[in-house]
Amino acid sequence: MTSERLIVACVQQRMRVFATVGDYQNELHRFLRIAQHKHAALAIFPELGGTMLVPPMLRDSRSTLLKYAERGRRRKASLWQRYTGQAAAWIASRSRQSFVATIGACLDVAGDELWETYCELFSGLARQYHLTLIAPSGYFPDPIDGKIRNITAVFGPDGTMLGYQAKVMLYGIDKTLAVVGMDWDVIQTEVGALGILLGSDVLYPEIGRLLAYKGAEILVGQGACPSTVLYQKLRAGILARMQDNQLFAAASYLVGLNELNGREELRYHGRSAILAPQELTPRFNGVLVEMGSQGSEGVLSADWNYLALRRLWELSDTPVRRDMPFKQIGRVVATLYARLKDAPNLLEEIPPEEPLADDHLLDKDKVIVRLEELPVISTITRRWPPAKLDYSSVEPMTADMPEIAHSPLVSEHPTDSAEIPHGDLERKPTSTAEDETEEMEALPESQIEKDKEQKD
Repeated sequence: MTSERLIVACVQQRMRVFATVGDYQNELHRFLRIAQHKHAALAIFPELGGTMLVPPMLRDSRSTLLKYAERGRRRKASLWQRYTGQAAAWIASRSRQSFVATIGACLDVAGDELWETYCELFSGLARQYHLTLIAPSGYFPDPIDGKIRNITAVFGPDGTMLGYQAKVMLYGIDKTLAVVGMDWDVIQTEVGALGILLGSDVLYPEIGRLLAYKGAEILVGQGACPSTVLYQKLRAGILARMQDNQLFAAASYLVGLNELNGREELRYHGRSAILAPQELTPRFNGVLVEMGSQGSEGVLSADWNYLALRRLWELSDTPVRRDMPFKQIGRVVATLYARLKDAPNLLEEIPPEEPLADDHLLDKDKVIVRLEELPVISTITRRWPPAKLDYSSVEPMTADMPEIAHSPLVSEHPTDSAEIPHGDLERKPTSTAEDETEEMEALPESQIEKDKEQKD
């Protein structure tokens, strides 16, 4: 890292279907102008954003309909474009043609051309805005072996491609279009050493630790989550990997309609965020800034202080980077994985065993005794209705034992709990302002002040 501080911009982008590459480029300019205005030296785009380069190359009927639908959704669309766009979206949603299959066919025919367009586009943008750019991932042929993988590339301020990362843990559509990546590498840049975790890669602690051991200073998570549940998993994963290794981290998510699936009701979910170790964040929750909506676009920015990070490595009360016995842990982990390699897969379907009949049911010589044939040992008889009890001999209550009905704690008229004045109830404070939970801190400031006054 050449600078003590770094301003990073994290983009939350909506999935769209563009008619031309120029339209997609104009969309990227909109985000990068904001990043430049915030003096960001690093810009991060989400997973699968690079697939938006595919529709401009397609000429099939469904892709054409999706392009008309996207044109009708634009803010400056005319009334006619809105009507035709709605009609096109309705027809496309009922088309049996698979958009995923169309993308696969395009990759087979023009995969190399698509990769060249991708590199040329984002190389030019990085050079134009003079920043380190983590481009959105997409399905491209791997430059090493030509196999289709989910790949993201990193470009320097001069437009040079500094490296790329392929997704290893495939999910959903990945299994249809791509093959697994080969490794996780740290990409050296002017803003620091980057370790990129695509999608479900972030769920595995070993991957984050591997990148940290390779010298990563920043962990970048890119996600395209077709469900809120998956997004919450990835969010928890990137927070854990960041805190596990005491590194800076950022998560960029794709949002909007899931055009790849072909079903209009499915959307991408996520709230992009810029993270830091808990000791370096205002609320000690690991979050510097986070999007407020799972469906809107935006650009986040935050300041990372590398001096504070290195000071944390030295002075933290939990110095996980310094106190870990690498040699001992390395031998233990290696032995464990060697054993797991030969262990049976617990997820494989095990055929259920046939239930065995009890032995006494199979023995034909034994006599079966019926319930009514069992001997009577004792009986209990209970008469109904119960006998009436005579309370005439019971002494009445004395004066020092008032009847419950006359007790001051009981009212003849039901009283709503809301009518009881708060001042009449003695409450003992269970916590101070310093140990309030995050939910309490989320209250409006006026409410927090009232709570403090009541406690005082």
